[in-house]
Amino acid sequence: MKRINLLLPFTHGVDMRAIEQALLLANGRQATLVPLALIHVPEERRAKGARLEHVQQSKDFLEAVKHKAARYAVPIERFEVFTGDVVQSINTIASDLECEGILLFVGRKDGILLQASEIKHLMETTTCRLYILRLQTDDGESVAQKLVKGFLSLSRKQRARLAPAQESSEEEVTFPMGTR
Repeated sequence: MKRINLLLPFTHGVDMRAIEQALLLANGRQATLVPLALIHVPEERRAKGARLEHVQQSKDFLEAVKHKAARYAVPIERFEVFTGDVVQSINTIASDLECEGILLFVGRKDGILLQASEIKHLMETTTCRLYILRLQTDDGESVAQKLVKGFLSLSRKQRARLAPAQESSEEEVTFPMGTR
């Protein structure tokens, strides 16, 4: 039986929700997850090397995947690549490892784990299957938090109209038709 590989490319922004979803998908497919940390080193910067914060983010991503994969008992094969062309490197690794697909995560306005431009370029050039997963983005507040905040901003009089009456007798309560 041929082993199934799913590639999870990364260039920026460690997102635990995306990592967890990738692991759940790999687990459900009984696949090996291949986290690929790509460190972009532009041609003009080659002599100086990669930026330290990009290297650190790459290490953080690979460690986060390793930790979560152990928790979900999902096999992984980790890679870190220094490259001048992120998309070409993703396509090369996907082909070399015979990956069944590449996992791409998007939010409301941008890419998650990859830049939106990198995702777009992959969609245009990749011959491999792409799994595009949309994650809900947090605007800092949950819907429940926004509702509570809105409720608290109402005046006492407005809240009283919304709240059920405390001392109403059974005769004062009205029911919609067909419920009594």
